Amino acid sequence: MPMPVGPSAIEPLGDRAYLASFGALPQAAAWAAQVRRRNWPGVTDVVLAYGTVAVFVDPDRLDPAKLEKRLRALTLDMAADSADSISGKTLVIPVLYDGADLEHVAADRDLDAGAVIALHAGVVYDVLAIGFLPGFPYAGDLPPALAGLPRRPSPRPRVPAGSVAIAGRQTCVYPAASPGGWHLLGRTPLCIADPTAGFFPIRAGDRIRFRPIAAEDYETRLHERLRIDE
Repeated sequence: MPMPVGPSAIEPLGDRAYLASFGALPQAAAWAAQVRRRNWPGVTDVVLAYGTVAVFVDPDRLDPAKLEKRLRALTLDMAADSADSISGKTLVIPVLYDGADLEHVAADRDLDAGAVIALHAGVVYDVLAIGFLPGFPYAGDLPPALAGLPRRPSPRPRVPAGSVAIAGRQTCVYPAASPGGWHLLGRTPLCIADPTAGFFPIRAGDRIRFRPIAAEDYETRLHERLRIDE
């Protein structure tokens, strides 16, 4: 009979949060979903990132010590709970693979550009965390043939919104123009986040699949919003 799963550690994160650590994303995602479903008054946010879950609390509404006891008592049976607990969705992001670093990545990996595109678009990625910019997804893992590239030695002062890039074992999409040091493979025409409208369709625990498109498709769909049912 499977044993209940709990975090390997729960530690204070400042004076208004606790950080629970797990060995892998699926366990962390299922446990985070359990915390959210409890809907405890005073819990202000539950943030999944890689194999950790941060639980934030308003101490005027819930004693942090009481929250810690509840968190330590919360376990799950992965065999029974994980399928129902992880609410992650798969999002398809169209990409025009014409990035400034595509040829460099191909040469570094001893591949041609077409092989790089096929490899990058041939994997369904887990969204491991959201950060750096609002709505910026860190997704992985890259296929081994593309993994291991360090960030560029000199970051670009401006990476356009929608840029799809890789570094290390991860891939990303820039939701807004910003400096950046990842290697640019292409760009999506879609808006993947709009902070002013509270539009953040991608969450940690979701999955991303990239779909190559032609230049005319890029122009046709420019500035469309990413749809959950893409």
